[in-house]
Amino acid sequence: MRRSVVPWFRGAAAFAVQVLLLAVLWALYGYGRHLADGRPDVAFAHADQIWRLERALWLPDEAALQRAALGWDGWARVANEYYVRVHFPATLAFLAWVWFRRRPAWPRVRAAIVLSAALALVVHFLYPLAPPRLMPGAGMVDLMNAYGPSSYAHEPGEGMANQFAAMPSLHVGWAVLVAWGVIRYGRGRLRHLVVLHPVLTVTVVVLTANHYWLDGVAGSAVVVAALAASARLVRGAAPTRPALSVREDSVGA
Repeated sequence: MRRSVVPWFRGAAAFAVQVLLLAVLWALYGYGRHLADGRPDVAFAHADQIWRLERALWLPDEAALQRAALGWDGWARVANEYYVRVHFPATLAFLAWVWFRRRPAWPRVRAAIVLSAALALVVHFLYPLAPPRLMPGAGMVDLMNAYGPSSYAHEPGEGMANQFAAMPSLHVGWAVLVAWGVIRYGRGRLRHLVVLHPVLTVTVVVLTANHYWLDGVAGSAVVVAALAASARLVRGAAPTRPALSVREDSVGA
């Protein structure tokens, strides 16, 4: 009985350590986002740059899409709920699934989460960006404050959330990470349906005016870069198997 308890206790302790590490990471990321706040003039100037660049690239007009969508009753609050309620639970559920069911993939997935958060924080400092819902003259409705629920204060600069950290969108980036992980490490045929998560996330963040198209592109690029780097880190940290001598090899054969 005692022997069966020890492995369980060790597993629970290891899981608690990982949860603690990720909680510390998220706290540091949130505090870093708060420190990056406070340059609204620069953030709005960057918003104008992004808006003009998207039009030059012939990307769909977010304001026109939102006006068309507002003709459908009831969707706005559902979209807000998805934005507020799905992002973190889906990411945490994915991490728990990797830890408990796909443990060999954990080092790479954990590294990708840490690296993508660090890269995003660097961009927040270097390129503060006001979201389209705060951009004057864009014609976008702040759906979270109009319909609820909202994860932000009514005025920029209030609370701990940095409303000028639209670029990159980790809502989109981590949705891409979840889809990649489930398809890469899952086994069932239906696992490919997980691509609906990043598709829905992109749609929601744009129609709710929380992000521009290019925020989603940047968030995806950050995750791709983090995955590429994590592969190298994990490969470099993996213990190398000592080479067998000819005699040992022949005995093993």
